[in-house]
Amino acid sequence: MAKIVVLYEEPKHVEEFKNYYEKNHMALVKDVPNVTHAEVNYVTAAMNTDKKYFLTATIAFESKEQLEDAMQSPAWAKVSEDGQNMMKFLNEPPLLLITE
Repeated sequence: MAKIVVLYEEPKHVEEFKNYYEKNHMALVKDVPNVTHAEVNYVTAAMNTDKKYFLTATIAFESKEQLEDAMQSPAWAKVSEDGQNMMKFLNEPPLLLITE
């Protein structure tokens, strides 16, 4: 199994970001091919860091190859483009991790 894990720090405008993320951004993620599971979790504590993490998103795929194929899709391009739209809510771009 392969995953994309996205870590967002606390946004400038919390409620606006949450609303946009849940209603717009995650709706785009659902259109990405090969996704077996996608979830959002709100951070209640972060240890060993001074960063104020706010949200994590995890997108799962059966394999690294399926993840790589998904990242080449038009649907993923829309997700990436929408990431730029969200920058108006954020102080820093999110951290993206690919795990296997």
